Amino acid sequence: MKKIKIEKNTVQETLIVPLYGRKMCTEKFPTLYSDSFAVDFCNKLDYDFSDLEKKRDNVLYEFGGLEAAMRQLAMRWEIAEYLKIHPKASVVNLGCGLDQTGRVLDNGTCKTYNLDFPDIIKIRTDLMPVGDREENIQTDLRDYSWM
Repeated sequence: MKKIKIEKNTVQETLIVPLYGRKMCTEKFPTLYSDSFAVDFCNKLDYDFSDLEKKRDNVLYEFGGLEAAMRQLAMRWEIAEYLKIHPKASVVNLGCGLDQTGRVLDNGTCKTYNLDFPDIIKIRTDLMPVGDREENIQTDLRDYSWM
């Protein structure tokens, strides 16, 4: 498989920090956190991770990675609880990046809308084609016309 190129100093690069943080937490704290998608996606990207690898053992950077991972877990927990009461609800993932929340929480009846910039959605779609109850929407989050 051809790797997907992520250019430095682009909007696309904003995908890297939370994604790599989740990968790092999966590798460093496997009993606390697991995100096989993040590990898989990092392996499918053509990106120089060396600067992030150098920071891997820095306690502040480690804290940032844990914060990203725990934020995602907390969000998933809240959505899962909501879907127990409202199983046909829509999950709107604003600034979705390479987040798998909708897929992880798919209960067979909910619908997920993933919103992000067009170049981010392209990368997302290249890495993971949309699921049955999922829609990727290319938009600037300041443009409300998608609603």
